[in-house]
Amino acid sequence: MFNLLSLKISKWALILFLGDVATFCLAIPVGLLEISGNIDPRFFLEVYQVPLILAGLTYILVLYIANLYDQYLDFRRRENLAQVILSCLVGTLVVSILYCYPSWRIIPRNFVEWHAVAFVWLTTLWRYSFSALALPVRLRRQVLIVGAGEAGRWIAEIIREQPNCGLAVIGFVDDDPHKADTVIAGLKVLGPCSDLEEIVSQNQVSFIVVAVTHEKSASLLIALNRAVLAGCQLADVPSMSEFLTGKIPIDHISDMWLYFQSLNYRKSRYPQLKRLMDLGLASLGLLLTWPLFLIISLAIRLEASGPIIFRQTRLGFNGKPFEIMKFRTMKLNGENELPQWASPHDPRITRVGRFLRKTHLDELPQLINILKGKMSLVGPRAEWDVFARQSQELVPEWRSGRRASDPPDFKVLVKYREQTPYYSYRLLIRPGVTGWAQVMFPFAGSSLQEMKEKLQYDLYYIKNMGLLLDLAIVMKTIRIVLFGHGK
Repeated sequence: MFNLLSLKISKWALILFLGDVATFCLAIPVGLLEISGNIDPRFFLEVYQVPLILAGLTYILVLYIANLYDQYLDFRRRENLAQVILSCLVGTLVVSILYCYPSWRIIPRNFVEWHAVAFVWLTTLWRYSFSALALPVRLRRQVLIVGAGEAGRWIAEIIREQPNCGLAVIGFVDDDPHKADTVIAGLKVLGPCSDLEEIVSQNQVSFIVVAVTHEKSASLLIALNRAVLAGCQLADVPSMSEFLTGKIPIDHISDMWLYFQSLNYRKSRYPQLKRLMDLGLASLGLLLTWPLFLIISLAIRLEASGPIIFRQTRLGFNGKPFEIMKFRTMKLNGENELPQWASPHDPRITRVGRFLRKTHLDELPQLINILKGKMSLVGPRAEWDVFARQSQELVPEWRSGRRASDPPDFKVLVKYREQTPYYSYRLLIRPGVTGWAQVMFPFAGSSLQEMKEKLQYDLYYIKNMGLLLDLAIVMKTIRIVLFGHGK
């Protein structure tokens, strides 16, 4: 960190900036290849020197506005790389409008187009390499966990399972006198919360994870505020887990936490845009794949008699039941027996059905449900209503008595909760043909425990739903289809 005109500038942010300048310059020869037959490259660089500098500054400004000069951003993550690519494309659009389309045409348009292609690829490669080399060691941040209870130990283990995430846990702070100076989960309890400011300063802590599940004291909140003002980044356990694993841990959240997190979704205009995209893509999909409908229907009929389309009641948007439509992949009456979990080698699956499931072509009739508004292209999987209602059944939640006079086995009824906690939240949006849970945990759905794991990915999607995440899901789905992975 150094000062420039009373502004603190990180040397790593400067390295990012210089790398972007270098990629812009390295992309210039690619643009020159397109115009080399019409103009001498040396003459071009002399004449267009100032416009090229202005174009480079335009790209840098767009990247800066997109907050892509934060050296702690992990550009190995898909969402951050997608943001880099999108920002470069926006920069290209701005450069084209400012310097190509006016009547005076400051820079040749074909040069800008070819230069942009190279610039996007080089910048993406540069940003990925920067994070891969710098984050694990040079930019590793010291992490302090407030609270050495179950939540604190759990998140410490999650961080340790991600050795290249750029975070290193140095220990806990906890007010329990029995934990003072002890080692918990391989980490030392460095002191009580009252010493937080001193511990942060002595250990150069730059990241604090709050793992206190009970009500936080006023002194702790004041100490945390001081740490933030001193430059520390603050996160709670669910947010840290979400960042590292791509799912929300339902065992470490509350109804209030989830309620406030869902407010962003409710205020977003993306659901309306998403519905328009669903209509367009479903229409295009039906137009392009109708020959497959005929071929698949014939194959199913030649192998066995019975209906070609399989229908089953599922729970959809706002918990309303609807009928899914798929190409039949099981023997006749196989799907209509008593409810049971499917398995990868289910004997009820036919030969044609196994191929359809492996390639996911059995999902094609779902395009009709998208047009009807019952489903979306991307969203949580529509579960069989039998299992969905089972997950929503209310069960009592108990805790041990806290009074000294309470016997050891005394339990207090806290509340009633769903058998799979927060399951109803996944019904806030339309179910999807594919989704974050399907691509991240493709073999889920064979037990209530796996449904719980899948729900954590669904909650992540609902909280972070947006165009870039949907595009990432679609790309991962294409990869799964091409290589035959998934259920």
